[in-house]
Amino acid sequence: MIDAKPTDRLILGHMPMVGISYQSKEIDAEYQRRFNDAKAMRDIVDAAIDLGVSKSAAASPNSSPLAPLHLQVLRKTVDEGRYIELIPCIGIPVKLRDEGINAFRRWATYLTLEERLHSGVRQRILDDPILNFREGWKDRLPISKPYDKEDYQRLSIDWKKVEHDLECFVDLPVLYMELGSETDFLAMAGRFDLLGGLIDRVKERGFRGVLFGVHHAGVTIPRMDDELDGFGGYLTPLNPLGLMMFPTKVAAEKAVKNTKKRVIAIKPLAGGRVKPEEAFKYVFRFDVDGCMIGCASVAEVKEDFRAAIEALKER
Repeated sequence: MIDAKPTDRLILGHMPMVGISYQSKEIDAEYQRRFNDAKAMRDIVDAAIDLGVSKSAAASPNSSPLAPLHLQVLRKTVDEGRYIELIPCIGIPVKLRDEGINAFRRWATYLTLEERLHSGVRQRILDDPILNFREGWKDRLPISKPYDKEDYQRLSIDWKKVEHDLECFVDLPVLYMELGSETDFLAMAGRFDLLGGLIDRVKERGFRGVLFGVHHAGVTIPRMDDELDGFGGYLTPLNPLGLMMFPTKVAAEKAVKNTKKRVIAIKPLAGGRVKPEEAFKYVFRFDVDGCMIGCASVAEVKEDFRAAIEALKER
């Protein structure tokens, strides 16, 4: 793969700016206070653009309390003529019998299916420090009932909500529309008809392409490569610690290497647990098409993106 410049593969992440650190509740609270201010967000966006970054993540306004402000900042940045393309993420509103699916039951389903093929999956999922930010993770997951084949056939999507979320981005420069990590559930359930329907809805609204967010790359990517057409690729965690890389780090790495689709790495720093130099040397060994980097300060933007640029130059 040849880039016009290293920054072509770098994407500014949005999680810290909407108050999510993957480190502690205290740091989340600090981010929420810090970024309850458009200028604090804009300083980070401008710092990334000044380094040559031309892509940014975003999310639907109803995804978190700070998401509307973040989208407002991006919109103003575009309106002022600063060049940046967006990769917005919208959740997939999966329903069962007209109700939203339960997150713990969804993860119990992953665990049940994956541990048939890979030993140690249960403990990896229970111990993952990012997943443990969910309230009651280790207590509730083991007692949650997985969905079954009968449930899979009754799944549907709230198309009205999908349309509402897409509408938020129709007048913005969108590079790809990302569909959320509920993708894993639909792929494991074999509901490629619903995933195909999502691709159609996105394209019908005039967006150029679709990426799917996956956290179970070792299972989801091979299945989707075999069963689904018409989409651009995947966003998936890729970091030296293997956090959020399921069912195993090795299986996820193999899937990333073998797919012919685009891959954008997310969580390269494992929620601040890996030094930037180590993180990006690891990520760009895979020749991924992009890497999404969330930053909580201008200093972090400079440190992290410069480390990523150096890693790309050394390849």
